Amino acid sequence: MATNTEQEVQEELTGKVVPKETAGEAETPGKQDSLTEFLTADIAEMQERQSDPMQRIVQQVLDADSVDAVLTPVDVMQARDIVGVPFILQEFDLNQSEYDVGSPFYASMVCVMPPGDDVRIVNCGHKKVLAQLVKLRQFGALPIPVKFIELGRSQQGTAMLELSKWDEYDSPPPF
Repeated sequence: MATNTEQEVQEELTGKVVPKETAGEAETPGKQDSLTEFLTADIAEMQERQSDPMQRIVQQVLDADSVDAVLTPVDVMQARDIVGVPFILQEFDLNQSEYDVGSPFYASMVCVMPPGDDVRIVNCGHKKVLAQLVKLRQFGALPIPVKFIELGRSQQGTAMLELSKWDEYDSPPPF
């Protein structure tokens, strides 16, 4: 039975230190980060379920109980437009972005919005929000009351967003 040397044990616990000029060689070419890998797998699973936001929107129209409900447009909102607005996050789907810049993924979230419990689709591609959504689903925490908060701005002037819960100092949901 072979025993590990102290150096091998230390490398196992902390990782191996390599010179800066050879650091890139240690990685597998084209390796994606774990969030990207997870999102790619989740999208593949979602496509197997054949569920997408547009399908839910069409179903919402088919389930309408009045002419007004049929003719009311379904707005797709951007997360940056509802910063600080409380809502109930019902569920979400991950989608691959068709844009060349920004995140390669975005979430389409089904949200119940104030004041009249309107159901809206809210899109967001911020990596932290995507990671938060993934963990909320893993914890079985959906639906959940949340709001977007702005953490600051990037050098390009883009708002950096994250989801936040209502805490005891916030007002209750307005609906």
